[in-house]
Amino acid sequence: MKKNILSVAGAFLVLTVVPQFCLAATPRATMQQQQSETQAKTFTGTVTKNGETFVLSDPSSKTSYTLDDVHKASQFEGKKVKVTGTVDMASNTIHVETIEEVA
Repeated sequence: MKKNILSVAGAFLVLTVVPQFCLAATPRATMQQQQSETQAKTFTGTVTKNGETFVLSDPSSKTSYTLDDVHKASQFEGKKVKVTGTVDMASNTIHVETIEEVA
């Protein structure tokens, strides 16, 4: 970083020059994706076992999500549930906050 000192009307200002690549803005889509990943959402579907993991299958969106809390999910195997949590879009995994059975 480079620092420049300027004198304006008897006052001194210190300006720090930052390399241009550090000032690049995060693309809007990336910011929205990061925000959506950190906000808890609610999903409904059926919990099924897939090997050593549990999956929430949502028939309305034809999407399946891996559930990261095996202990919580195992209690609801084969049942229709409502899951609240955040989604890791890269791995299609729900980081489970709560799971409750729905009628």
